[in-house]
Amino acid sequence: MLSEQKIIEEQVTTLAGSTELEELEIGNSRFGIITIMTMAGFVGAWGCVCLLSGIAQSQNLQELGRGIVTAITGI
Repeated sequence: MLSEQKIIEEQVTTLAGSTELEELEIGNSRFGIITIMTMAGFVGAWGCVCLLSGIAQSQNLQELGRGIVTAITGI
């Protein structure tokens, strides 16, 4: 009877330890996703500001088109 109690206690302890580990992994995963999404938001906002700045600095549509083609192709 005593050995059965020890086995059950070990199983409960193991189950509790694995449950805590899984919760920690889920928390780290959420933190990583939030960090990546925040950085993507900053990059997107920076891109929009740069686009608006380029449009504001262009003199006409031809210069704007040439700048876009140059930015995409690198030529």
